[in-house]
Amino acid sequence: MPVEPTRRDRLELVEFPHPALLRRARPLVRIDDTIHDVVEQMFEIMYQAGGIGLAANQVALPYRLFVVNLEARPDAGEELVFINPSLSRPRGNAVQEEGCLSLPGLRMDVRRPEQIVVKAWSLEGEPFEEDLDGLLARVVQHEFDHLEGRLFTDRLPDAAALEARRSLDTFREVFAGKQSRGELPVDAELLAQLDRLATERCGNA
Repeated sequence: MPVEPTRRDRLELVEFPHPALLRRARPLVRIDDTIHDVVEQMFEIMYQAGGIGLAANQVALPYRLFVVNLEARPDAGEELVFINPSLSRPRGNAVQEEGCLSLPGLRMDVRRPEQIVVKAWSLEGEPFEEDLDGLLARVVQHEFDHLEGRLFTDRLPDAAALEARRSLDTFREVFAGKQSRGELPVDAELLAQLDRLATERCGNA
């Protein structure tokens, strides 16, 4: 039986190069109590880490789902949930520094569209569409990239990408070390778990 992420099985933030971060997430086919619990845990993890956005594959789940709160606090701002999102109508462009909870300590300037239209489903199962700009547009694009198996480092120009490579190599060495010591499962086991969860709750697209 697939292992469901319930209160008896707490979610944890994962770091590069965990396999969940490097593959495209799958659309959810239903929103139930388990997904409500997943979202609650994701907000908790995001706040604890001081983040303003978090995608499901950052907690080792293969779902097309991310959460956002620009205030990074449970007692401020608006908690936003995006399920099975799609983006369209990119307009303008801007460069701004970005970081990532799954790449702790690494921050680089990233160019993205200034405005974007997002379509998604809410946690209540209602479709919605929003025309976003500013920081919210950037965060939504950042988290959507996660669902596509992309990191902000994939969007860097060549010179900056070379600079980031040293940090990425260090992350790889740390991750491999944890696997060799048995602190983390090997990639084959991590991928098998992702496949089990996706088979249970996701569509094919």
